[in-house]
Amino acid sequence: MRQQVGDSLPPGDFYLLEYKKATACNSGRKDLSTSSGPLPSHLQLGLLLPTYRTAIACLTYFHGVGSTDSEIILYTFTGDIVNVKEEYIPSEEAPDRQLYAVTYPETFASQGKAFWQHTGAGISSRCAVYWLEHAPFLKNKKFAQGTPAELPLEDGNRSAIMIRERIANSLSSQVEDVTLYPTGMSAISNTSLAVRSLHSGENGLHRVAIFGFLYVDTFKVLSKIHGMKCCLYGHGSPEDLDKLETDLNGGLFVDALYTEFPGNPLLRSPDLERLHKLSRKHGFVLVVDDTVCTAVNVALFPYCDIICTSLTKMFSGGCNVMGGSSTLNQQSPWYARLKSAFSKQTREPYFPLDAMVMEKNSRDFRERVLKASTNTEMVVDILKDHQCVEQVFYPKGSSSEHIYNKFRRSEGGYGFLVSIRFVAPEAAIAFHDALDVAKGPSLGTNFTLCCAYTLLAHYSELDWAAQYGVVEHLVRISVGVESQSHLRDVVNKALTAAEKAIAT
Repeated sequence: MRQQVGDSLPPGDFYLLEYKKATACNSGRKDLSTSSGPLPSHLQLGLLLPTYRTAIACLTYFHGVGSTDSEIILYTFTGDIVNVKEEYIPSEEAPDRQLYAVTYPETFASQGKAFWQHTGAGISSRCAVYWLEHAPFLKNKKFAQGTPAELPLEDGNRSAIMIRERIANSLSSQVEDVTLYPTGMSAISNTSLAVRSLHSGENGLHRVAIFGFLYVDTFKVLSKIHGMKCCLYGHGSPEDLDKLETDLNGGLFVDALYTEFPGNPLLRSPDLERLHKLSRKHGFVLVVDDTVCTAVNVALFPYCDIICTSLTKMFSGGCNVMGGSSTLNQQSPWYARLKSAFSKQTREPYFPLDAMVMEKNSRDFRERVLKASTNTEMVVDILKDHQCVEQVFYPKGSSSEHIYNKFRRSEGGYGFLVSIRFVAPEAAIAFHDALDVAKGPSLGTNFTLCCAYTLLAHYSELDWAAQYGVVEHLVRISVGVESQSHLRDVVNKALTAAEKAIAT
């Protein structure tokens, strides 16, 4: 059994597990590899997770969506495979010593993908490769077998501290108020759970407001995974803000409000000063995601309680490591309670090798953000007056530019992300295909990256997204740090292709 599981385990978060159910024993645990006698088996999917707390959250989610036979399996680095029962007492071992798997039937594959995607849970590829190369019981011939390597734990810890210091300095905060996570969505997910722990709403209900059209996984982790009651103000417009204020004055109660500054993909900037005043008047926690602009360009404290950032994006820039952070505002009236709530959460481990790569990548974070922001302004200038372009979405030149400027640092720019709506679908398709840059759904890479955003993020809900201005043929570009002459050339060639597409 031990060999069979090892042979089927690829370096990733999902794997097939021929799962033989063990009979219960007094301890509630059993080494499946030493089970005797014939046992019933069936094919299960599994999700690898680094901590017991995350495994419990995943199991609870699967039970909630109807997977009644989902279970937790513990794998130790030395080869023990344990069927975890309710009386199991988890250890605090790091993911280099043990991992958990939550099993579920293949019919629940879409739900498994949703949990992994929206929560940012799982293990990194470096963690998976480390196990495959060094765990004694994984005899995978694709990897060289040698003396098990010791992870550079001290170097990883030093790197994590340096990352936290870098983030704290950029936000004019304190290092003890910065929490690192293995992914950006893990930061959002765990922050929302910390905020929820502050409240015990009626019948356990936790109600949040979503202001603006946020990144798809943020909305879905709150509503779909954690089951929070979400009030959506999807345009993030002054009219939406008036409606929010009217609703609050009329008796609407929310425990927290989530927004982005600016939003992704339409790059509108919410009136954070007014949202801040409403949060103080009506007693809710204000959480802001600053990934799109970064703390290099804008200073959002003290006008929110928590700032969440996907470090995977421009903080790293290298597109070869993931990470996230949450930073508390010491001036927030919620600070003491939030600090306590975060400290009670089991730490989400940041794999040492990932921390070391992230620290190295982020050393020139500020310079790259400023360079990419300058490049993007140049690209926007080319796009905005072109006959094929109907609208350019960018903080500078938008109806909310005056709001952005309130928070823009003296040397800051307007960010590296721009979205484009073309006069016709044919122009959008031609431009996207002819733009000679990398294509992909991420952002904040050192190299320019383009995607058909709506089709990738909202393919199954195109009509719904269009209600908020996120139209089907929206093209989004994350501008990198290449030379301006190169960027000017590739953008102009793509615009020429767009012209030809609508001329025929």
